[in-house]
Amino acid sequence: MKLSRLFTTGIAVSLAIGSSLFAAPSRPNILVILVDDMGFSDLGCYGGEIHTPNLDKLAADGVRFTQFHNTARCCPSRAALLTGLYPHQAGVGHMTEERVDAAGKTLSGYSGHLNDKCITIAEVLKAAGYFTAMTGKWHVGQNFGVTPWGRGFERTLTSAAGGFYYPEGRGAEIFYNGHSLGATNAPVPPHWYSTDLWTEYGLKFVDEARQTGKPFFLYVAYNAPHFPLQAPADEIARWRGKYKSGWDKLREERYQRQIALGIIDKSWPLSPRLQAVPAWDSLSPAQQDRYDNIMAIYAAVVEHMDKAVGELVDGLRQRGVLDDTLILFMSDNGGNAESGVRGRLEGEHPGDAHSTVYVGQCWATLNNTPFVRYKHYTDEGGIATPLIVHWPEGIPAARRGQFEPQPGHLIDIMPTCLDVAGAKYPADFNGKPITPAEGVSLRPAFEGKPLGRVHPIFWEHEGNRAVLDDHYKLVALSGQPWRLYDTVADRTEQHDLADAEPGRLKKLAAEWDDYAARANVLPLGGWQAPERGKDPAKFSKETHFELKMDQHLARGKAPPIAKRGFTISAKFDAQKADGVIVAQGGAAMGYTLFLDKGKLTFLVRVHDDTGSITSPEPLTGAHTAVARLQRGGDMTLLLDGKSVAQGKAPGLIPTMPTDGLDVGSDTAGCVGPYSSENQFGGTIASVVIDLE
Repeated sequence: MKLSRLFTTGIAVSLAIGSSLFAAPSRPNILVILVDDMGFSDLGCYGGEIHTPNLDKLAADGVRFTQFHNTARCCPSRAALLTGLYPHQAGVGHMTEERVDAAGKTLSGYSGHLNDKCITIAEVLKAAGYFTAMTGKWHVGQNFGVTPWGRGFERTLTSAAGGFYYPEGRGAEIFYNGHSLGATNAPVPPHWYSTDLWTEYGLKFVDEARQTGKPFFLYVAYNAPHFPLQAPADEIARWRGKYKSGWDKLREERYQRQIALGIIDKSWPLSPRLQAVPAWDSLSPAQQDRYDNIMAIYAAVVEHMDKAVGELVDGLRQRGVLDDTLILFMSDNGGNAESGVRGRLEGEHPGDAHSTVYVGQCWATLNNTPFVRYKHYTDEGGIATPLIVHWPEGIPAARRGQFEPQPGHLIDIMPTCLDVAGAKYPADFNGKPITPAEGVSLRPAFEGKPLGRVHPIFWEHEGNRAVLDDHYKLVALSGQPWRLYDTVADRTEQHDLADAEPGRLKKLAAEWDDYAARANVLPLGGWQAPERGKDPAKFSKETHFELKMDQHLARGKAPPIAKRGFTISAKFDAQKADGVIVAQGGAAMGYTLFLDKGKLTFLVRVHDDTGSITSPEPLTGAHTAVARLQRGGDMTLLLDGKSVAQGKAPGLIPTMPTDGLDVGSDTAGCVGPYSSENQFGGTIASVVIDLE
């Protein structure tokens, strides 16, 4: 999409006077590209079927890292990339809300914005003589007055937090060099697509940099492919029907391509689908068509982003600066399972400016092939990202097209940029001491040399945690015990060594504890502390609940099931084969007692793991059921006084679900694998819930 005639003319003039007036800088230019919610395997050069020829070409001419990591979530990843610190050290351990302790004091790791104990790449490079610019999504505290133009960027066209593709999008507001343009005020045009807008202004800022004679540092933070997924209709149409082979077959195809490419070792098994994700062949044709539509929109968004990267690269080539520009491309977290199994496909024309589309858990399982889990989690599916490095004058010819298996993390981006720029990380800034950098420069790996990392790499997000030391990784879900994996032999995390190597587990756990104490991670769970200016969530103190058909309890009045066992006793008369008896929670966590093709089923969801038990025979008519979850995760199901099923849940539900409780339906995010049309077919005389 074009911007204004004035802007186009400006580019033409600057190109015309270009290289004849301005000598190439002695230090390389730097372009950092961050995309949003893209999985490890979505790009063609990492095994995906989506058309990404421009990024594939960068990879073929550069170096691909196969074990690079983000922080598992948007805001923390941006904080780590910009500062070279772990996100809690920079003040953004969760999102952009300020959390406080019982005395009302801000929790250091959860201030919701970049603090004054960190320094950004832009602030260091600006002082070192670079022209600094940014386009795209900021999302590290503009709501607190922390802005890109206030943290070292001389030229900016940005959004405070993303969340839109078109000017009609909810919350669409563009900031140009520190001033709000609303959605369409000059100099931006009345019609735009954000991916193109960030790209075209990125090149505009490159031209301004060249006029100064300085090398440039340009940070382009695309909001693609974050929800609400939107793209031009003709681009979506090209992908319709191409995903009807389903996630099971497509995961296997991606997995085989990754082995053939050399991205992964053939000895690593493809992680199995989590239980919540249905087999593709179990879906009806109508369900398959709906899911195909969702993924077609996602593919179109990624493909358009790749075209935009191609325009950036072509623009640099036309200006004669591509060879001496270091390009770093990566994603802020793994594929996004938010919205659960069904995903979201809403609007009269899904994918347009007025629609809302989430890719959902099923397709996120494909996005993160071959790994397990998703955004939010510190399993590899949540933290593994492509890293493509392109720098013709800085990468030896023999290394081009090669893979780099050494582990890396977003905390390494700052040291890398400073290394190639010949800049120094300061001990203080603006008269205040700065937290020492955590990462290492990746530059030696460009030449195939050891990074010399001496400290482990650490993670914590929403209680999910991990530590990687050499090739051993310790990882745990919130409230769950540590698991241990050898990432050289088992990168897909399928063989837990915790019982076999207790000494190594103890050592790594102690290192994680030290990190948590020094890096402002504690108190663990600080992201759930009260938000400044808002009353803390108050939950019921009751332990006995007597409920009736069609009753709904909001979160604050629902049973406080966090970290507690409970018993459900239900009396009902079933007239149909399907329907929810009682459900509390949603797509993230909770429990549900329901009929599935006549069989009584008790399901417990903890994050993206589920445990369920089912009666062996279908039933109709009047019955009394008792479902119980006990400490340790033991599940039992009784029907009319007789035990009919036993099993194991992933554990107790660690935090209070966001969604409330329903009797006779599940009206919010669905806990179970049923559709949103889940009304119980019959009558429910009573539901009694007792907490341990």
